[in-house]
Amino acid sequence: DYTVRYSKNKNVGRAVITIKGKGSYTGTKKLYFNIVPRKTSLTRAVSNTRGRMGVSWKKVTGITGYQIQYSTGSSFKNAKTVTVKGKTSKVIKKLKRGKTYYVRVRTYKTVNKVKYYSGWCSKKKVKIKK
Repeated sequence: DYTVRYSKNKNVGRAVITIKGKGSYTGTKKLYFNIVPRKTSLTRAVSNTRGRMGVSWKKVTGITGYQIQYSTGSSFKNAKTVTVKGKTSKVIKKLKRGKTYYVRVRTYKTVNKVKYYSGWCSKKKVKIKK
């Protein structure tokens, strides 16, 4: 009684499902959904130097970059975000010595000036050297 057609549903971005009635059922309905990039995962999060934290993650192909988010609270309220392109590691400086920070990473891809984000990877806990 109806046909379903998918379009633009393989790459990151906005995809469309078109449902069209057949026979005595008439009309067309379009539904939109987002296809997001793959997640990454943290491989390392350590503090080897005073007031700094080194973060590394697995590489994901076909994306624009990564976002690193860090906070002193595990809920990431008042978190700071750093954007990285082309690298799979980052040293975050000017952190409070002796404090514990939580860190997580996600991927993003820009398509037609719109950013599509993956979900956040699992968080890691790092105690900053004094």
